[in-house]
Amino acid sequence: MMQRRPSPTDSPGDTATTVRGSLAAVYAPALYRPVPPVECDEDGYPFSDARPMAEGDFHGDVLGYARSTLQAWFADRNAYASTDKFLFLEEGNRRAAVVPDILVAFGPPGGPRQSYKHWEEGKAPDFILEVLSADNWRNDVIRKPALYADLGVREYWTFDPRGVRTDGGPPLEGWRFGAGGHRVAIPSTPDGGYLSQVLGLEICRDGRLLRFRDPESGEVLPDYLESEQMRRRAAAARQDAESRAASAEARAASAEARAASAEARLASEVAARRAVESRVAALERRARGQ
Repeated sequence: MMQRRPSPTDSPGDTATTVRGSLAAVYAPALYRPVPPVECDEDGYPFSDARPMAEGDFHGDVLGYARSTLQAWFADRNAYASTDKFLFLEEGNRRAAVVPDILVAFGPPGGPRQSYKHWEEGKAPDFILEVLSADNWRNDVIRKPALYADLGVREYWTFDPRGVRTDGGPPLEGWRFGAGGHRVAIPSTPDGGYLSQVLGLEICRDGRLLRFRDPESGEVLPDYLESEQMRRRAAAARQDAESRAASAEARAASAEARAASAEARLASEVAARRAVESRVAALERRARGQ
C-alpha cells in the first residue's frame, strides 16, 4: 500500500521579490496565448479557454495519473499539485502566463485554485513537467528551460510519450536549476529511472506512460483507479477473512455443543448404571438376609 513520505528537500524556490525585470518581455515567444472563448477571474486573469485540457489520450493519461498520485502522496503536507493550470508571471500583466502540464509547489497549501499567481503564492512552483506534442516541443525544450530557471523553478522535466522530438533528444529528461540559471541534467538511476530531489520520487517511463516510484520501497505509486482497485481487493480479502473466521468460530461452537451434549449423555448413562447397580446390590443383600 502506498505510504506518504516527506520530500527530502523542502526549501522553497525563489520568492516573487527576486524576479528581476520583465520575464514576459524577455520570454515573450514562450508565453501561452489563450484560445477564445476565455474565462477570467474577478481580477481579469484568464483561467480557462477553448484549448483542450489534454492533447490526446496519452497526454490525458499522463496528466490524470500525475494529478491523482501527487495530490495523494503530498496530501499531508503544505503542497500544491495541479495540471494544466495557468501560471501568471507578473502582477498586472494578464498576458504573462504559461500553462505547465504538471506543477508542484511546496509551502502554499493545497486546495483548488483558478490559477497560480506567482506574486500571490510568494514563490515559483518547485517542480514543472511538460508533456511534449508535435506543435509545442521546441517551445518546451528550447525556450521554457531558461524562463523557468529565471522564474525560480527548481526542477524542470519534459516527457515525450509519442516520440515527436526530431532533435534526437531523450523521451524523458530533467534539469535542476541553480543560482544564476545554472542548469544541471539529472542522470538516470541504474534501473532506468530519474530521481527528482524536489519530489523525493523517481520518475520513470512505462511505455508511453509516466510513473512515479518510491525510491525507498521501489513501489510504483498507483493512480486513483489502481488505488481504488487495491482498496476493493483489500476490502474483499478482509471480508473473506472475516467470513472464514466467523465460519470457524461457528464450527468450533458447534463442536463444543456436541461435546457438551456427549458429556451430558455419558453422565446420564453413568448415573443410570450406578442406580441399577445400587438396586442390584440392595436386592442381593436382601436375598442373603432371608
